[in-house]
Amino acid sequence: MPATPRDHLDRHLDDLDLPLPAPPPRGPLARRRRRLTRRWLSAGLVAAAGGVAVATLAPPAPVQARVLVAARDLPTGAVLTAADVTPQERDDATVPDGTLGAAAVLGAVLAAPVRRGEVLTDARTTTGPLLAGQPAGTVATGVEVGDTALLQSLAPGARVDVLARTQDPVSGAATGAERIAAGVVVLRVPAPPTSGGLLGPSGSQGPASVLLAVDPATAARLAAAAGRTVVTVRS
Repeated sequence: MPATPRDHLDRHLDDLDLPLPAPPPRGPLARRRRRLTRRWLSAGLVAAAGGVAVATLAPPAPVQARVLVAARDLPTGAVLTAADVTPQERDDATVPDGTLGAAAVLGAVLAAPVRRGEVLTDARTTTGPLLAGQPAGTVATGVEVGDTALLQSLAPGARVDVLARTQDPVSGAATGAERIAAGVVVLRVPAPPTSGGLLGPSGSQGPASVLLAVDPATAARLAAAAGRTVVTVRS
């Protein structure tokens, strides 16, 4: 039978007399090394798989928004300056509506106290929505204070009662007073008259009025008592 290519290859390898590869080491020590190697490889594969799973299942980082917050506790009526605010990064999902930018903050007047770290919004300033945060159906109505000295004790957010003086329908003599609004919220307060030196207080000398948040029925009673109202402050 003629020689096949495989026979020629085998004779060629025999002529080269190449050394055979050494057999793998045997014995307890070799087996222990192989077991340790397999364990380390398995642990590495498990760790890699865990890392991929965590990266896949972990939620994305929340979107951050830059807002202006109060740098310190601020009282009602404070005129905001650059020293009163500081920028902060907040989770965009927690940022309230109506946040104020730098242009709107500077010079704004607070309509209510603000705590340090509170995000500044239009609802906290006198230029914000008049009825922001009030119950549905609430209306704003102006009521004469009675005594202008009381203005120094009033601020937006204060709760007051409104009394109406009663009088005899025939003689017109005062007979007492009745409460026509209880615990209503002050929305706006006019600036108190400034001193005009020897000529007395400057500005309008008409009756001072405040804006109150009331329901429509109370607004009707207040309108009917116009000219006879007295505002009292609750503690």
